[in-house]
Amino acid sequence: MSIVIPAAVLAAIVLRPGSHGASSSSQVIAPGAPTRATIGSKAPDFTLPDLNGTPVRLSHFRGRPVVLTFFASWCNPCEHDMPVLEKEQQSHGNNVAIVGVNYRDAVGDTRDFVRRLQVSFPTLVEDAVDNPVAARYDVHAMPDTLFIDKNGVVRERLYGEISTHDLQAAVARLVRA
Repeated sequence: MSIVIPAAVLAAIVLRPGSHGASSSSQVIAPGAPTRATIGSKAPDFTLPDLNGTPVRLSHFRGRPVVLTFFASWCNPCEHDMPVLEKEQQSHGNNVAIVGVNYRDAVGDTRDFVRRLQVSFPTLVEDAVDNPVAARYDVHAMPDTLFIDKNGVVRERLYGEISTHDLQAAVARLVRA
């Protein structure tokens, strides 16, 4: 007796998030955090390691606005975004936190990318295959940037490459919120 499994069902089983073996123990989603990032709701809290392996928690930045950007070294628009984000970080100092999270990228490639572009803001690392933080933020394409107010509420989201003008305007709205 043979069992026939439709291709779509088999693909769903094989490609299901989290089905690729053990996930990185360095990724922590805060218990009780919202399940998805939506405009007007609290941003899901998480802890991820930075490029040096130091755990960084999103809620650590509470009390100041956060620009949370998902990027990848293989993403051409991300290469244009990072210097724009870096310049914005430099202009605001500690008043605004810009935080990057790599998406489906190898740690070494992310490290080289960040160094080459001279990014100084925190860059956090998700596993190259299993991206639970990106999933909670409903990230599917790069770059993807969210604007979180000082109380941890998602106020705005910009998909794709960010112009200096659009970034400055979104940050100004965030600071006023």
